[in-house]
Amino acid sequence: MVTSSIINRLSQAIDLIEKRSQPPRPFKVVKIRRGWNEEPDVARDRHFAAHPEDLDADVGIFHFCDDPELPEQNTASPAEKT
Repeated sequence: MVTSSIINRLSQAIDLIEKRSQPPRPFKVVKIRRGWNEEPDVARDRHFAAHPEDLDADVGIFHFCDDPELPEQNTASPAEKT
């Protein structure tokens, strides 16, 4: 015979299993603007300085653009620039 006590314990166990199977938060993706000649680390640092709420992002996607406001940083060494 099934008692209400057993049913309550089963219900609590099911609720606990459901809570464990749900992710704590949705998957977070951020888009990071980057100039064509800009280093990836510089672009990430600039983005996270302006948007600290994105630091916990799971994935960062670079969006390349020719924005004059972005700093132009050449990847060539100083010897190659001359």
